Amino acid sequence: MQMRSLASVETPPGAPLGLREKARIERYRNIRAAAEQIFNERGYEHATTKEIAELAGVGEATLFRYVTNKHELLLLVIGKRVDLEIQGIEDVDKELAADATSAWDYIERIYAIYRARARFYTTDPENVTSYLQYGFKAGSQLGAQSITQGDRIIALTAAVLDSAQKAGHLVAQVDTRIVAQNCNGTYTHEVLRTPVREFAPRNLWERLQKRLQVQIEPLFRL
Repeated sequence: MQMRSLASVETPPGAPLGLREKARIERYRNIRAAAEQIFNERGYEHATTKEIAELAGVGEATLFRYVTNKHELLLLVIGKRVDLEIQGIEDVDKELAADATSAWDYIERIYAIYRARARFYTTDPENVTSYLQYGFKAGSQLGAQSITQGDRIIALTAAVLDSAQKAGHLVAQVDTRIVAQNCNGTYTHEVLRTPVREFAPRNLWERLQKRLQVQIEPLFRL
């Protein structure tokens, strides 16, 4: 039987549903909910597709008609959370941008982006770390979405710096895209080294801010 991706069972709003399609969507939701529960309880690395299938009330063979591997389940569980997180960051920045006048206002906009990312990480450190790790692997199904999400953060940070530059707050012309890439890379590196160095996840923002300060604040007329 042909395998269906979990994403492919989404139905456009208002579209009529037959009994078979309703059952398929219900299995999809059960699989996704089961994966989220198991990942939360055991972490991505220790979870198995067998126990996820059992909790979802389907056979493992049925689960693999909806996903290709465990990585895709991580994409569905963590990837959607990341999308919502980034949307929230973008919405908050619009509010901050409306009142930004001083150099410190622009700096705080950048810090707000990464403070929110650090806060999100602390809600589920193990699974967020796994999501980033697998997103970097060549050919990973997580890769495209993870890269797109990183690009959104980079674009937002670059836009803040562009606005600051136009307002005359930067000390010189800088490549704002490169600076934004460096900020995002610093966040990713700090997340990935946290378990390796046995750092406390709750202190991520404290460590990250120190590294961002030396990259961002010297660029501004303070």
